[in-house]
Amino acid sequence: MNAYLVAVSVDRPGVLSRLLAASAARGVNVAPAYGLSDGKIGLICLGSDDEEGLQAAIADAGYSATAIEMIVTELENKPGTGAELFGKLAAAGVSLLVAVPVGMNGDRIQFALGATDPALLRATLGR
Repeated sequence: MNAYLVAVSVDRPGVLSRLLAASAARGVNVAPAYGLSDGKIGLICLGSDDEEGLQAAIADAGYSATAIEMIVTELENKPGTGAELFGKLAAAGVSLLVAVPVGMNGDRIQFALGATDPALLRATLGR
């Protein structure tokens, strides 16, 4: 599965609203959706089961996006498991682009990860 990263280089209120409205107009369900901004640069990471529809909706809203292959892994929900995972990835030279929680599986947290080298990420995760 791919996620789509939309970068906005200035503070522009309503970007996520426009992206989600364009997706709705195409009948595309967006999940997950994450956003960050420091007031100057904004990043929005979107996912959908309908990747072609999402790509079209992003274009309809007037934006472009970078596709990032996402790999889901699970962590025990206890102190230190995140440090262990991200330390292992760093030691292997994995450069992450995206790391977002996407759900729970019982007591385990599901994380979707995207890296500059998806093959290295998969190999490091044992996939």
